[in-house]
Amino acid sequence: PAATKKEEPSITVLSRQTSATMAKQTITDHRFPQRLVIVAGTYDGVLAGWDTVEHVREQDKNDIELKLLRRNDGTHLKLSFAMAAHEGSVRCLDISTATSPSMPVKHGDSSEEKNTEKNKKRKRVDESKNNEDDKVVEHSDETPEPGSLLSGGFDETINVFNLQKHNQTGELKTPNDLGSPLCCSFAPPSSSSTSPSTHALVGLTSGKVVLYKKRDWSVQHVLSGHDDGGVQCLAVHPTGRMALTGGRDGKIILWDLMKGRLAFVHKLPSRGKGKGRKETVNHIIWSDDGNRYAFCYGTKITARDVTSGEDLLDVDLPGRVNQLAFIGGPEGLFVAAACDDGGLPVLEVGQLEEEEDANTRRAIMAIEPVEKVVAGDDRLKCIKSVAGGS
Repeated sequence: PAATKKEEPSITVLSRQTSATMAKQTITDHRFPQRLVIVAGTYDGVLAGWDTVEHVREQDKNDIELKLLRRNDGTHLKLSFAMAAHEGSVRCLDISTATSPSMPVKHGDSSEEKNTEKNKKRKRVDESKNNEDDKVVEHSDETPEPGSLLSGGFDETINVFNLQKHNQTGELKTPNDLGSPLCCSFAPPSSSSTSPSTHALVGLTSGKVVLYKKRDWSVQHVLSGHDDGGVQCLAVHPTGRMALTGGRDGKIILWDLMKGRLAFVHKLPSRGKGKGRKETVNHIIWSDDGNRYAFCYGTKITARDVTSGEDLLDVDLPGRVNQLAFIGGPEGLFVAAACDDGGLPVLEVGQLEEEEDANTRRAIMAIEPVEKVVAGDDRLKCIKSVAGGS
């Protein structure tokens, strides 16, 4: 994209890998996830998707269905779809996992539980009808498949797509006078393996946050707390019970999604000569266990412990930080940062040990920043961790 564009590109990733496969891996493996789905939104409103599973259309009883043919090695991404979705730029994207009968539904909506019970018989009938499809792809309970794709655009519309059948299942306009979407997430998020998504959260240019019921896409709550500058980013806790949002007003807000109300507000210090210019929170994320969160604004990155509230990481980088991603494994927890100068630093999250040497290396520059005037192609605008990877 051209460097003069102001809108941020959108990208979202869904990946899963079984624990059995992970146990068999060695340090010499490529450590590629068992399945990887990537969806990107463009400035001109197009959605494009890549998948390591090949899709083949077949005609059956006047219904066009998609069958999945798994590649032998499962390590090659192939363009699976491209379509015009919005009039104007795509502002945000998120993917939910497909609901399976073995996944428990945890929420407080009794009517939705009743609907789930009513659909059990339908599911049994559908399973018997789809035996042939099940033979094509074996779905493991430990490997959820991509379900719905949520996209928000500059045209003030929110589109919902079925990633299994590659068709659009819904379109809705944002509530009156609340502006266009800037960020979105399913709740619980796709990173949660314990519960399917039952709701969706959308942050708007008006500063409002709208909580939708995924069942019928009705508005459950309109949350107020940010100023008119807009909600720049949001992150739903792995439990789906709370969420963090960051705005252009310099506020980080914790929301209680169960009660639909504001729980806590943290204001970033203002900057400028008169200290009147408010910081913009560019990105905010939860760790997979929900015990830590991180956010970035300007050139600063901060990671905090949820229980104690203590800073586990607080650094100032040479270039602006656009997005963050938690990564880690047996070696510990790290934050990778996509920077505007093309740099990709990876920073350890944690406090210094008493016996640790002051010169201990706690960060690396995975990609060095460019040493020239930064153009559009040099910037790193977005980053996402891949579950099941190295």
